[in-house]
Amino acid sequence: MMALVLMAASSVSRAVESTAKVHAWWDPAWRPEGWVKGKRFCGHHPVLRVVSPGEEESITLFFKTIGMLCVLWTILWYLSAALTHVFVTPRLPRSSVERENSTVYVSQKFVAELKCLVVAALANVAVVHMWGQAGSDVYEPNVQAELAGDFFLSFEIVDLVLGSLHGFLTQLYVLHHVLHIVLGLIIRGNCTLGFPAAVLMSQETSSVFLNFYLLMRFRSAHWSVTRSRDLFALSFGVWRIFLNTYGTLHFVRNYRDFMDPDVVEWQMHVMAVVLVLAMVLQWYWGYEIVRSAIKSQKKSD
Repeated sequence: MMALVLMAASSVSRAVESTAKVHAWWDPAWRPEGWVKGKRFCGHHPVLRVVSPGEEESITLFFKTIGMLCVLWTILWYLSAALTHVFVTPRLPRSSVERENSTVYVSQKFVAELKCLVVAALANVAVVHMWGQAGSDVYEPNVQAELAGDFFLSFEIVDLVLGSLHGFLTQLYVLHHVLHIVLGLIIRGNCTLGFPAAVLMSQETSSVFLNFYLLMRFRSAHWSVTRSRDLFALSFGVWRIFLNTYGTLHFVRNYRDFMDPDVVEWQMHVMAVVLVLAMVLQWYWGYEIVRSAIKSQKKSD
């Protein structure tokens, strides 16, 4: 009887611990135990804890966390490739673009979709929580932004390396990945800028629709392909044009006046430049989307 009681108590304890982790995952007001402003915020979250309570995450531990997640994404990449080769590729219509018939190209879309769903969910919670943030709070950290940043940065590194090795990244997408990695290293490395980081990663919302469209656009004329394109264009305008422009201007306008003494100043200047470049790139892609839509409409008429 005592053994059963102990087993039940252990099960309850694990359930409570799991519930606490889930709560901490979604609670925008979560703060590490004993944390005060001026101490390093990152590395304490129960989901990806790398330091003990009261200690501070070192740069070495930061890179260790990103490295472990890179290994995870790499495993998911090739596990997805193996499953895709067996269950998806034989049933998937062939693309008129030969390189898109590669098993790795197809499987990458499934892993990218998982990344988009996780990162977008976390980032949008952070954006809603911090919306209307005063310029003086631009350097405030946020737990959802931290977690999203870990998943996002590690995926971008793996996607850049493996996508380049397998030959399906264009030069423009390589530039896109490099800009994101530079921003990710600066933001997560300094463990700050919760709102600008959340705005950047919330743009993955549009990629939820983009992945399916890129996979199927040269394979099928099914209505779902057209709808995914339309939803991507709509969400692109909301997240990558409106919200991204707002977030970029919010940072550029405030980061010098309220410079946090704990950040590396020259890195903040670099970030301002890269953010503006990334914003210009999004506007260029937005122009191309509109131009493509007009061209497609003229053909259908």
